[in-house]
Amino acid sequence: MEKYYTIESNPFINNNCRIRLGAIPDSIDRRAYLLDEWQYLNDKEEFIPFERLGSDLPDIYTYNIPLISKRLKETLDDAEVSNTFYKPIYLYEVANRSKIEEYYLMLAEALDCVDWDKSEHTEDSFSGLKKITGPFTIKTPAVGNFKIFKIKSIMNRFWVIDEELKEKFESLGIKGAKILPPEKYYGI
Repeated sequence: MEKYYTIESNPFINNNCRIRLGAIPDSIDRRAYLLDEWQYLNDKEEFIPFERLGSDLPDIYTYNIPLISKRLKETLDDAEVSNTFYKPIYLYEVANRSKIEEYYLMLAEALDCVDWDKSEHTEDSFSGLKKITGPFTIKTPAVGNFKIFKIKSIMNRFWVIDEELKEKFESLGIKGAKILPPEKYYGI
């Protein structure tokens, strides 16, 4: 049986690893990254201002836009992950416009893979989107060979990774991320 883990932003693990993004350019279609609809994005580079709130930068940022660091993307490339889309994003510090950090907006394929009868969740009556609020169960056959993916039709902003990626990220010393098995997940 495959073992999976959620991965999302968590600046509270290391308070030295926090940023605050400025305005996201209108040229980045919000529908694309909120609903994992790749067809609404191009791979043209974009610039976003940010404020450094700690001494380190996070490798993952999932609050208002899904970003990963250059070193995390390189790790995914080395693992031959193929079900993702990357858009180059350059973060520039508001206080020092010459300081630029390379990130990527990342979308991963969204899968219908949750056993909702065995998962804690709520459902929005207007949109029909679900929010995972506690432990949940992944139907392994629905995942196939994907190493990283999103869960289809949920409001939560996390990715699911397999054991191999978890080990690679941990050996990398991933910064600013929370990694939990689905049975220990608590919705934010």
